[in-house]
Amino acid sequence: MIDTMGVILTSHNDSGFGEITRMRSVAAIPFAGRYRLIDFVLSSMVNSGIINVGVATEYNFQSLMDHLGSGKPWGLARKKYGLTFLPPFAKSSTNDGDEHMKSLYSILHYIKRSQQKYIIVADCNNVCNLHFEAIVAEHKESGADLTVVYQKQPVAKHGTYIAVDGDKVQSIVASKDCVGESNRLVGYYVFTKDLLINTLERFQLLGKKYFIGDLINTYIEKHDVRGYCFEGYLATIEDINDYYNVSMQLMDSSVRKSLFIGENRILTKVMDRVPTKYLGKASVKNSMIADGCVINGKVENSILFRGVVVEEGAVIKDSIVMQNSVISANVRIGACIIDKDCIIRKDKELVGQPNFPIVVGKHRTI
Repeated sequence: MIDTMGVILTSHNDSGFGEITRMRSVAAIPFAGRYRLIDFVLSSMVNSGIINVGVATEYNFQSLMDHLGSGKPWGLARKKYGLTFLPPFAKSSTNDGDEHMKSLYSILHYIKRSQQKYIIVADCNNVCNLHFEAIVAEHKESGADLTVVYQKQPVAKHGTYIAVDGDKVQSIVASKDCVGESNRLVGYYVFTKDLLINTLERFQLLGKKYFIGDLINTYIEKHDVRGYCFEGYLATIEDINDYYNVSMQLMDSSVRKSLFIGENRILTKVMDRVPTKYLGKASVKNSMIADGCVINGKVENSILFRGVVVEEGAVIKDSIVMQNSVISANVRIGACIIDKDCIIRKDKELVGQPNFPIVVGKHRTI
């Protein structure tokens, strides 16, 4: 898809994530043992043949830059096009408006300079393995000005919902007016680029500040907007409870198969580690274990990232333990999220609930 570029918006309200976004953006949150959240949308773009991808950042993006690097693991370390970081051009003098609109205004110069005819604007907080090629093909065939991706889902606490007639988007619907299964926007949009540029320039003069309320709503009212219903597995992570629950869904083999098994792989930063070592007292059931771990305790229904040490007598259940953390002897943890480089000293007990997991921040010792 040489005529299509991608823009990933990493600016996202992180107030619901607590400790795990204290030192990183939402896009850089570790997930599934070896990935970051941005890997899913970035891999979907690359697997669809997109070779020009811009990553719009706003704050706390050092961890994200370290993870993505030159883009080599995704085949984006290129002489022409490739991966481009787009830090904020200037600090906004007002807190009005949303992060997505601010990001688009800030990177308008980059969009203008790119040579592609179509642009995919995507959120960074979805977990899915999606083919953008099919969505862009429908966008071209229909002659639409904008194609939005949606899923039929029960109404949830987060989300924007639309009314669709066939493939034509009629309006945005308030969540309170939705009954039963509704059409939720998932945060992927295919624009015809020239019209998007003209609209953003006009909106800047008019002082428009909201991505959904101003930009998307104006497109629906004045232009041809089509909907693309995605029927595969897709989970949106909006807060710490979503992160925990979606991570626990990976214990279901059908979810893992939908995400990781197939022609299109989810790519990530390569880290050379030795295989995990299971010692004499190790017991592991229904868990995802990354490489480089040393396990001599009990792990059940949990996710262990690279380099985690589980000492003798330790018990880990229904939990997420991130890279290079140490779970000492006779520790018991349940329904916990342990961030990177933490040490839980021996004989401690941390037990949360699935709807209220305990979160231990990065570099902490307990």
